[in-house]
Amino acid sequence: MDKPFQSTHNLDFLNADDIPYNHFKIGTCAGLWGSLPDSYYILSVVNDQPGNGHLTDVFEWFEQSCKRDEKNLLVLEVMSERFFMHLTSKRGFVPLDSNGENVIKVFNYPKYRKLLDEGNAIIQKGSLSCV
Repeated sequence: MDKPFQSTHNLDFLNADDIPYNHFKIGTCAGLWGSLPDSYYILSVVNDQPGNGHLTDVFEWFEQSCKRDEKNLLVLEVMSERFFMHLTSKRGFVPLDSNGENVIKVFNYPKYRKLLDEGNAIIQKGSLSCV
């Protein structure tokens, strides 16, 4: 039997289903997320106590889920240049579109190629559309 997943700070993933997005809380971080057949996506994340490392746990939870479910991880509408640089230089994300507002961490290359070619319910040929 697989041992249960534990993040760096042993934080639980708390989830509240809502439409159209789910709300999550991991330690002092909270935000909105969703699921598509090809990816999980994070629409927002805020850490009420920056510097405590809980953002690492957020990404560990999502990355573990992506690996388990063979999906990619999107972070959408990145408005902070500093956060964009953090995602691309330290967390392994790459820009998904030319304007650099959406980034992806690839865990399933065939689904990534299909996303680039066809888009999905959120990304339609480089533009964000709400579900």
